[in-house]
Amino acid sequence: MNKFKNISVEEAKELIRADHYLIDIRDEESFSNSHIGGALNLSNVNIDEFIKNSKPNKVTIIYCYKGISSQDAAHYLSSQGFKDVYSVDGGFEEWKK
Repeated sequence: MNKFKNISVEEAKELIRADHYLIDIRDEESFSNSHIGGALNLSNVNIDEFIKNSKPNKVTIIYCYKGISSQDAAHYLSSQGFKDVYSVDGGFEEWKK
């Protein structure tokens, strides 16, 4: 059973108004070219540091290119104790529309 929730871009935009983490798991070059304002770029290189220094009760919204890989990342953060984790359906591609 998944501990994270899938949400639409519209729902993500509503949650961003609250205290949150917005996590972009796309590659560094894609992130550098364009990303959602306020997003953190996480990868296997820096995710452990993020987990160690973050508040697990804070809303955590994760996106990737199309909303598939973000589900794995959301599941992982949920398994690490994060309580309110969301994966954005359609990812960054849907957000840009």
